[in-house]
Amino acid sequence: MKRKLFKSLFALTALTATLVNPFSLTSNSAYAKSTSLNKSINITSPINLANNGTSIPSSTLKSWGLGTLESEYVSNNKPYSWYIDQGNTGTYSNNNCGPSSTTMALKWYYPNFSKTAEDARNTYLENGGWWKTSDVTNYLSLNNANYSVVNNTGESLLKYNLQQGNILILCVDTSYLNYNSNQKQRVGRFYDYEGGHFIVVKGYIVVDGKTYFETYDPNNWDETYSDGQPKGKDRYYASQQLMNAMSNWWNYAIVVDSNSGSMLNISNIMSNDLTQNKISTKLNPNKIKIAYGK
Repeated sequence: MKRKLFKSLFALTALTATLVNPFSLTSNSAYAKSTSLNKSINITSPINLANNGTSIPSSTLKSWGLGTLESEYVSNNKPYSWYIDQGNTGTYSNNNCGPSSTTMALKWYYPNFSKTAEDARNTYLENGGWWKTSDVTNYLSLNNANYSVVNNTGESLLKYNLQQGNILILCVDTSYLNYNSNQKQRVGRFYDYEGGHFIVVKGYIVVDGKTYFETYDPNNWDETYSDGQPKGKDRYYASQQLMNAMSNWWNYAIVVDSNSGSMLNISNIMSNDLTQNKISTKLNPNKIKIAYGK
């Protein structure tokens, strides 16, 4: 009886996430939808907030289109610039959201990372076309970044990883992100393009009880707010819209670990010992499909 009770308590407290070896991703389809059995991760309260964002004034939140009352803010920033506008990344700029997002993640991971999105594109040229999710993971591996690929089980999974100080690379369908024509607000899609697209998720904010994810969206093309900040930098997307954008294109997330090294010669660890993956269920790699982003 005691043994059964212990097992029950353990089951209730265990956090489960799904982990897959990114090198096993297969190119079965241009569009990725999960067909595997998923196990959920339940987070009931913030754990070990890695970077509480500086509180944003209510008037600013309102002008940005977020609301008025902030109750939680996590933002995994760096004290240096690491945003990339794909519109300035060379010959294949129109298709360089993948190289740009991956290079942003590497600049975040390594303070001294000097390669450009053009370098990433030239490494995996893909005839100048859309990058695949496997190109992203292969380039992270080539540069010895510590990361994992997890099955998206909902808002809580993204929040948990951000609370641990990690960032995430997503491949989404932007048609599920509502277009916002208000040039002053910082919520929603600010461009016309609808389709597969890579973005970096670096934080989240809860305003008036609603969650928005803070992103670095490379599809900027020199668009700026009145204060000069690129519109793709710290762009906010409503949680439910982002979940739909993921589940209808590529229902996984590439988690880039916060435990970065200052040197570029650290060993690559393919099986991350991230807290959320200590108890994990491996997915059948044959059911993981590759997605593309423009």
